[in-house]
Amino acid sequence: MKTVVSLILLFAIAPSFSCQIIPEQPGSRRVKTAPQARLRSTSAPNVTAERPTRSPVQRAISPAKSAEFDQFARFIAGRSSADSPFAPLERTEMWASHSQLCNQAWLRLERTQLSRITMWCSIELKEVDSEDRPVFYPFGGPDFLYAHAFFPRASDYILVGLEPAGSIPDWSVFSDEDWDKYLGSLRASMEEILNFTFFRTEDMKEHLENEDVSGLLPILLFFLARTDHRILAIERVYIGSNGEEAGRDDFRHPRRPGRQLMARCIQFQDSTGGPRNLYYFPLDLSNYSLRARPGFAAFLKKRGALNSFVKAASYLMHRPAFSDVRDVLLGQSACLLQDDSGIPIECFPEKDWRMHLYGKYDKPIKLFEARYQTGLEQRYAQAGEVRALPFGFGYRLQADRSNLMLARKVSR
Repeated sequence: MKTVVSLILLFAIAPSFSCQIIPEQPGSRRVKTAPQARLRSTSAPNVTAERPTRSPVQRAISPAKSAEFDQFARFIAGRSSADSPFAPLERTEMWASHSQLCNQAWLRLERTQLSRITMWCSIELKEVDSEDRPVFYPFGGPDFLYAHAFFPRASDYILVGLEPAGSIPDWSVFSDEDWDKYLGSLRASMEEILNFTFFRTEDMKEHLENEDVSGLLPILLFFLARTDHRILAIERVYIGSNGEEAGRDDFRHPRRPGRQLMARCIQFQDSTGGPRNLYYFPLDLSNYSLRARPGFAAFLKKRGALNSFVKAASYLMHRPAFSDVRDVLLGQSACLLQDDSGIPIECFPEKDWRMHLYGKYDKPIKLFEARYQTGLEQRYAQAGEVRALPFGFGYRLQADRSNLMLARKVSR
């Protein structure tokens, strides 16, 4: 969930809490950024036959086996695989164009962002990226891409966003025209994260709440396949009020009745390690919502110390209405990596946290200019060493205008 402008306007300013709160300026509008290279194809053929052409894999497969989830993930990510039931489609001009567009976008991302992040993390995060510690990424939506880039060794990934988890299509009835629309919509939904480092909520809603692509699951599978992971299983997980799992079922079937907390759980692995889990919770993280769903905080508590990650979070945790999730982060995080849109600097007393500062603290973008932090400006000015940041991060796309903070809890 990125630039959650529509959500921001739902919450009135409440009485102050211990960290500084600055009222939002009226008349806010969503972030506008200059368009960059497009993933949408201008060369893929358009199928105009009155009756849709039947797909060459229509009768060959149905989404019933876990192996086919992995093959589907590779197919939509533009990566072919041996013995794939999608092999006939991978020989079409339509898929070749899709694969080329994905490869070009990924190479650009690798050159401008991912390779620099990997090098930076090998120095700055080598002591905190742990196989024994899960990553919690609130307000992250489907952004497994950056969670994994900064914490590739995490035991599990817990992502939260407003968007529905969604499903994958029944490709046994897909025509070539259906595939062309589906892959085009998928590429369109990922333009922001590949070009701007974050998702825009309104754009996500436009691209994912349509008949072509359902929810965030396809995006998560795309990122997992592109980062060389194999999909082992996908399930719907129910969480009880005590934070314990209360059952699992097939996400393609209707959910259980009631308002039970749910997550989509993708089990995956790479070539070097055992199975890991990616949990996506479609959840409002406001106090009102979390207090109605105590199982979420209990679920996090059972996972012990967390490596937490916050990026382009609309400064929501500067507000009293989001104090509960802020307190969970401060209470359970052994390490918190964030930009200035996360938790206010006043919430990190020096007796409790060791703070490492990177990049440059610039004033927030115009949409959030009321969230300027004088205390953070002073910390940057007084810090003995502000280290370089070789990549853009958050709302500031340029490396020389981005900030990043690594807060490590002091051991008692």
